[in-house]
Amino acid sequence: MAKKKKAEEHENLERWLVSYADFMTLLFATFVVLYALAQSDVNSFKNIADALNRAFNQNIFDNQTALMDGRDSILDGTTGETSPLMLEYMSQRYEQTSYEDIKKDIDKMKEDGVSAKIDERGLVIRLDENAVKFAPGSAELKKESFKIISEISKIIKERFLIHYIQVEGHTDSDKISSDKYPSNWELSSARASSVIRHMIASENFNPKLFIATGLADTIPVAPNTSFQNKSKNRRVEIIILRNKNKHLSKKNMQKIMEEVKIQQKGEIIKRQHPNTERGHVGSDKDLMKNVIDITDQYENEKERLNSLVQPTYQHDGVRPQFMEQKDEAK
Repeated sequence: MAKKKKAEEHENLERWLVSYADFMTLLFATFVVLYALAQSDVNSFKNIADALNRAFNQNIFDNQTALMDGRDSILDGTTGETSPLMLEYMSQRYEQTSYEDIKKDIDKMKEDGVSAKIDERGLVIRLDENAVKFAPGSAELKKESFKIISEISKIIKERFLIHYIQVEGHTDSDKISSDKYPSNWELSSARASSVIRHMIASENFNPKLFIATGLADTIPVAPNTSFQNKSKNRRVEIIILRNKNKHLSKKNMQKIMEEVKIQQKGEIIKRQHPNTERGHVGSDKDLMKNVIDITDQYENEKERLNSLVQPTYQHDGVRPQFMEQKDEAK
């Protein structure tokens, strides 16, 4: 009797739908995140981020693993966390909200000679000669200016870690000529640099974020016709540049973000182990700010290891066998 022909198996031509559905879901989530970064405020973004992380880390279909199971979060380099650096880098709403918050804080310092405004460049913080005090023809900051600059630096760093900061020095129209500063151009540039150095020292900013600019007397805020007007023109302006202008700089923002992350980890370690932090070595303080000195730990461990081979070492009242062999060899 002839054998029956085995029926050919039906080829499943719809398997691609599973991969296609996963791809579309991920694509949809990507655009939701991008939209949230651009439109929502900080609290709304965090709520959206938490909702997305929960959705991508739970089982949507029975007997199937989560879509993002075992993978890094789409919002950060770690699972289930939202990167504040990415939020700062991408969200125009976060940027604008932070500008407004900083301006409110700066407005409280008007009596100290500090004011702020928001324009197309970004947030402009103006420090007149009452806030940043220099000796005539000098770029060395007087000590009474340190507190104000430190306070402004702290306010900025609470909201911005990777925004470019341009510091502009301005002078009046009085001519200057010295061996150190042949003109107001050199003097205004040096004064801007002095403010930058103090900002970096006070709040440990990444130096690559700063741009020092000297504009001499080319952009006066008042005609240089009286002593009062000239004092208004002698000023320093700190400008937190908008992210839309980041492409104008030749600096590598991706590298800066990586350095800031490493710096943040170093600061966390310092807070957890305050006794291991040493003073700065030499004059190059910036290079030593994130260094954790492990000399004490090394010396303690070295002493412990050395004690294992000392003749006086005792273990439960009995000297270890390898020490007895060492004595016999002698």
